Amino acid sequence: MRGRGVIAGVLAVCGAVAFSAPARADQYDFIAQLDNQDVYYESMIAMMGIGKELCHELRFGVDPSLVLGKLQRTGFAPTESAIVLVAAVDHMCPDTKQVLVAWARDNGYTGSM
Repeated sequence: MRGRGVIAGVLAVCGAVAFSAPARADQYDFIAQLDNQDVYYESMIAMMGIGKELCHELRFGVDPSLVLGKLQRTGFAPTESAIVLVAAVDHMCPDTKQVLVAWARDNGYTGSM
């Protein structure tokens, strides 16, 4: 079962990366992307903190699959986890986008990004 969650996460991230907006560092745009994609969260401030933490982890070499797993363990569905991760990369740490793209390619995604 765990393998299916990872595969679903990879596919969701790949799709989200493919359709992601141009990169700009802005935590309010991060929240707006989550809202536009119907991701439920209890606190905007807490979500901004989660986004910052994701960026920190990616900058320090944490594998995106581990970041997705952490999001899922906190209650996000695989697709929501992917949306949160891609939104954070798009709007809060665009400098990490190449890490995410390389990870998606290493996991077999061959579409445009």
